[in-house]
Amino acid sequence: MIYLTHLKNDIRQIFRDPIMLIMMIAPILIICIFKLMLVFAAPFLTTRFDIDVSPYYPYILAFTLLMMPGMLGIVTGFMMIDDKDGFIAELMSVTPLGRSGYIINRLSLSAFLSIIYSLTAYYVLNIIQLPFAVMAFLSLLLAMYSSIIGLLLFGGAEDKVKGLTFAKALNILTIFAFTDLLSLKWLTVISWIFPTYWVAEVIKDPGSLLSLCAALVVHIIWLGILVRRYWSKSGY
Repeated sequence: MIYLTHLKNDIRQIFRDPIMLIMMIAPILIICIFKLMLVFAAPFLTTRFDIDVSPYYPYILAFTLLMMPGMLGIVTGFMMIDDKDGFIAELMSVTPLGRSGYIINRLSLSAFLSIIYSLTAYYVLNIIQLPFAVMAFLSLLLAMYSSIIGLLLFGGAEDKVKGLTFAKALNILTIFAFTDLLSLKWLTVISWIFPTYWVAEVIKDPGSLLSLCAALVVHIIWLGILVRRYWSKSGY
C-alpha cells in the first residue's frame, strides 16, 4: 500500500511541475516526429538527392530509444532533488519503505516508462527487425539507463536550476552511440565504457553474445557505482 501511495504522490508532483510533465510526455512527440521524418523526409532525400538513409537506421533507432530514458531519468533526478530539499528522503528512511525501498520506488517509475516507450518506439518506427528477446533485453538496458541518468543528475546538481544545466551536459553521453561513424579507433575504445555505445552495438549486431554481455555488464557497473555513491552520502 505504501508503494502505491508513494506512486500517486509522484504522479501529482509531476503534474504540478510543467518541466517534468513535458519531459514525461515528450517521448510520445519524439516517436511521432521521427516516424514522420522516416515516412516523408527519407523518401524525399532518396528521390531528390539520391541519399539513402537506410544504412543509418540502427543509429536512428538508437538515438530515438536513448532520448526517452534520458528524459525520464531527468524527471527522476528532479524528483530526488525535490525530495532532498524537502527532507522527504530522510522521512522515508524511518518508514516501512526504508532507504532501499525509497530508492527502488523512486527509480522504478522512469524505468517502467522507459520500457513502455522503447517498445512503442520500436514497433511504431518499424525500421529494423530485431528478435523479441533482444528488444526485451534492450528495454531492460534502457530502464537501467534512465536510473543512471537520474542518479547522475541527482549527484551532480544541488538544485533544479543547476539541474537544468547539468541535464543538458548529460546529453553528451548520447554521442558515444555514434563514434563508429567517425572511424576513430581511439574514440571507439573510449566509448566502450559508456552505456550508450553498447545500446547502439546491440541494435547493430543483435546476434553478438559479446555485445549483449558487455552491454549488460557496463550498465550494471554504472548503476552499481551510482547507487553505492547515493547510499554513501549522508543526510539523504
